[in-house]
Amino acid sequence: MGPGRRVTYSESAYKAVREGKRMIGKVLAVWLVCAGMATGQTASAPAASGAAATATPAKAYAFEVVSIRQNKTPPQMMRQQTGPPQFGPTPDGYRMTNMSMIVPIITAYVPQVAGSASYTPDQIKGLPDWLMTERYDIDARIGDDDRAEWQKPEAQKTMLQAMLQAMFAERCKLAVHREVKEVGVSSLVVAKGGVKFKETDPAVEHPDGMKLPWGGTLVPNQNGMNFYGTTMASFAATMSMFGNGGRPIQDKTGLTGKYDIVMKFTADMASAQNQQQSATAASDPGGSMIAPMLNDLGLKLESTKGQVETLVIDHMERPSEN
Repeated sequence: MGPGRRVTYSESAYKAVREGKRMIGKVLAVWLVCAGMATGQTASAPAASGAAATATPAKAYAFEVVSIRQNKTPPQMMRQQTGPPQFGPTPDGYRMTNMSMIVPIITAYVPQVAGSASYTPDQIKGLPDWLMTERYDIDARIGDDDRAEWQKPEAQKTMLQAMLQAMFAERCKLAVHREVKEVGVSSLVVAKGGVKFKETDPAVEHPDGMKLPWGGTLVPNQNGMNFYGTTMASFAATMSMFGNGGRPIQDKTGLTGKYDIVMKFTADMASAQNQQQSATAASDPGGSMIAPMLNDLGLKLESTKGQVETLVIDHMERPSEN
C-alpha cells in the first residue's frame, strides 16, 4: 500500500461490523454478570410445569463450612482489577469473589427439559432487586467424608448442585419452582452439505477468552467471534442472545462433541437485522441477523414449537450472617 493511501469500506461492511460489535456487547454484558455460572450438568428427566426445583441425589450432600460475605469494593477499584471474576469449584469446595448471587443460583439449578445447558438470565423470574446490584464472596468447604467422591468430575457436578441448593435453603431461605411452556422456538440444525467446523483437539492450546456461562470459551475479534471447546447446546444458548425475534434457539444438530467455531461478520448480517425488525420477523427465523453467519458454518435455523423452562424465585432473603 503506498504512503497516504486510504482504505475505504462499503456501507454494508460498516453495518456488518457495527452489528457484530453489538452482538459481542450482549455477550460481554451477560458474561460480566454471570460468567461461569453453568458447569455443564446433564439435564435430568423432564419436570412437570410448576414442579418444585429440588435435587434428588443419592445422598443429601451439603458443605461442611460456608462463609458468605458482601463485597463492598468501590466501583472505581473494581474497574482497576484485571482478569476475569473468580468463581467455581475448587479441590476442597467452592469459591466466588465479588460476583452476583445469580452465579451460584444458575449453577445450582439447571433446566430439565429440551436439553438446555443452563438457564439464561431471561429464564429466571422473580429475582429480588438486591441480587442484581450487590456482590458477594463465597468460601465453601466440603467435609473429609466427601473428599474422595468430590475428585470425580461427573460426581462433583451432582454434588456441587446439591450442596449449593442446600446452602441457599439454609442461608437465603430460597424457595423456587419450575414452569414449562410450549412456545415458538428456532431449532439449530445441520444444513445440507454438513458443518464447516471441527471438533476441539485437546492437545491444541487455545487462547484465553471469556468463559461462557453455558460452557466453552469465546474470543471476540475485529472480524467476528471464535468459540473454543464449546458444545452445541452452549453455542445455541449463546446464539439465543443475538436477536432472533425473541425466539429461543435450541440445539437439534445431533452433534455431541466439543467444537472450535469461527464466526465471521458478513455484509448480509445488517440486511438480515433489518428484516428481523419487520412485522414478520418473529415468525421467520430466516430473517435473523445471525442466519448468514450460521449458513457459513453449515448450520441453519428452523421454526418450530418447543418446551422452554423458566426458574421462578418464590422467596429469597439476603444471606444470613456467618
